[in-house]
Order: sequence, then structure tokens, then C-alpha cells
Amino acid sequence: MNEILLEFAGRMSDAGATQLPETYRQMAVNARFFLKTRIAGSEFARQLDEASDFRLNQRKGRVVWTFDDAPEVAADAQVIGTYSDDGSFMWGWGHPDVVQPMQQAAWAVQQLGERQEIEELLTRGGPTDAERLQDYMAICAYVSNADGVFTGGHGGGGKVCLCYYRNDQLKGLLGQ
Repeated sequence: MNEILLEFAGRMSDAGATQLPETYRQMAVNARFFLKTRIAGSEFARQLDEASDFRLNQRKGRVVWTFDDAPEVAADAQVIGTYSDDGSFMWGWGHPDVVQPMQQAAWAVQQLGERQEIEELLTRGGPTDAERLQDYMAICAYVSNADGVFTGGHGGGGKVCLCYYRNDQLKGLLGQ
């Protein structure tokens, strides 16, 4: 997990929670900065738009991207949520089609929202514009120390939003 949020992950007393963002805007700004620097430092993240297809295996917790003239690339993954064609978002933690092990990063965001009383992180979903969707994705990446985020179409219409982890940082989130 992100170093600044170790306090949260460790379930320390609320008296020590002063380092954690206390508003949605503060959290979103921190998260977008985190994600921007992660992506800037990753050649893979910058090439991800060139993927011709992807497969998500919820049972294995893996995403695999296919590129036209390059080998496939796989990474551990967590489902942030889904974004439907009508502009509504549903967090992975509230989604009936997301298996529990794939919800952990989204749950961490919800728990942080509850602890810090950030109302915007507590609703299961609803109408969401593109800017708010980017905030949600960045916040989930920030809280779970992801290497990046990805959005791709899924069979039921709309998109699935993922955090991906190319190293072993997901093991810490899942307690493995």
C-alpha cells in the first residue's frame, strides 16, 4: 500500500490520522499526482493504449493485454468498478459480478472514505462524469499502490475499470 496510507492499513487509532486526506478534493489531487508520476515513469503504461485486446481472469486475479506486434503482457489486477454506457459507475466492492478477491482495492477506498468521513467514497455508485471516474480510478490506484489503471470494454456493454500491479505490491494489500 501507499506509504502515506500505511497508517490506515495498520488500523492505527484515529488520533494519528492527521496525515490522511480529509476531503474528497484533497484525496483526488493527491491520487492524481501519484498516478501521473507512476505513469510518467513507466514505458509500459504509456504503451497500454496500443493494446489490441485484453482478458480479465477474476479467478486468477490477472489481466492479460494483447498487442499486435508484441508479446502478451500479464499483471495482477483489481477491479475498481464498472462504467456503463449511460454514464453510471458502480464500485467493485458493490458489484455483484465482481468476485470478492478482486474487490479488495475498491474496499480499501470505501474503508478509507468511511474512516475519513469522505462521503463521495461511500456510495455504491450512480451517475458519474468522466472527471469523477478519473478521480475514482486514481484514488483506488493511490490507496492500493497500483502501477497504473486501465479501462476496457466488457461483454455487457460499458467498461470495466482496473488497477494493475506488475510487481508484488498486491500481495501486501491482500495479506499474502
